[in-house]
Amino acid sequence: MTWVDWLLLIILWGASISRVRPALHALKHRTSLEQVMLWGAFTGMALSRVVTAPPVVAWMDATTGTELATLLRHLTGLASATSLLAYVEVITRNGRPSRARWIWPIAAVVMAVLTAMFIARGGRIYWVDGAHAPFPTASSGRVYLAVFDSWLMTCLASAGWMFGGYARVAPPLLRLGLVLSTIGMVAGVINRLHVMTINLVTLFDPDTTLREIPILGRVTLVICLFGITAGTSIPAWRAGVARWREFTALRELRPLWKALIDQYPDVKLKMDVPLQTRVVRRVLEIQDGMLNLTSVITPPESNDPRVAAEWVADALKDARAGAPFNAPAGQIPGPGPDENDSDTGASPGTETLDAMKRRFERETTWLRQVATQYKQQRARRGRSVARLGS
Repeated sequence: MTWVDWLLLIILWGASISRVRPALHALKHRTSLEQVMLWGAFTGMALSRVVTAPPVVAWMDATTGTELATLLRHLTGLASATSLLAYVEVITRNGRPSRARWIWPIAAVVMAVLTAMFIARGGRIYWVDGAHAPFPTASSGRVYLAVFDSWLMTCLASAGWMFGGYARVAPPLLRLGLVLSTIGMVAGVINRLHVMTINLVTLFDPDTTLREIPILGRVTLVICLFGITAGTSIPAWRAGVARWREFTALRELRPLWKALIDQYPDVKLKMDVPLQTRVVRRVLEIQDGMLNLTSVITPPESNDPRVAAEWVADALKDARAGAPFNAPAGQIPGPGPDENDSDTGASPGTETLDAMKRRFERETTWLRQVATQYKQQRARRGRSVARLGS
């Protein structure tokens, strides 16, 4: 095995392992199965490269006396290509009904035909009858290879066409991923078309002098695997960055949220939500808790996060001490209006979706600042109490 083979194995298994968690999450919550399909595509590619490794092929050929390694390589390759096509079809569907209900039935038929041909010839694919090693290639083996390549090229060409069309309307970073994936799929089609052409010419004219071009096959295979892996990893990278931002927001909001939840446990929303909406839930719980505090101490008119944090700390202290409750003020401190936002001041019922999103982002950013100030003030008060105690 060359260093390129080892590099491909590492990249493909890394891509497969990195997608286990999203795939399990999709299965658990019964959300869209595109993450499961993408995991299946990379796992199939990785397994296919394993049973392509010369040591594995030599061991299986010698142990079984059949071309089981070749069959497994082809079946895992077809499963990978089919999963990739199904993944591409789902993410480019854009709310439309499925355009490819035929994907899995045809894949199952193709794999069944290849397996039947393998069994009918006593575990042989390319080997001539009676042989236990490759060369020369049997005519039935070339027919087998034509069936395999036809479906593989159909998957790659269809996926590339869908990705290429979707790239025209995708955001810039996602467009780069789609272009890389499309290039990889085009390279894959060239790779198999080159093999299929030589194979069919030889099938009809055994005396032909046409032969495969090793460097073309090698280069197109590497471009195919690298392009697909890199291209489909960009959306995963964007999702990872978004998850990191959400984790950061949750961590920064936690001190303020926990203090309010401990005092007012009823404001905690009893619902299980995915990570992308957990920040929304936490912000709503904090706002409900702060609204309860307005019945203890009148909220300040200032939107300074430091002033708001002091008010929260003082109100919580009085609430824990059993201070009498008054009527809630009905309004809590919040960020000031965005002067650059033309929708600022619109009533909630007339706000556009973009305006609501911007308003929520401002509120979240402001509450993160309040939570940071609250944490710092609590730490300072704790140090002051410790000094007095000593």
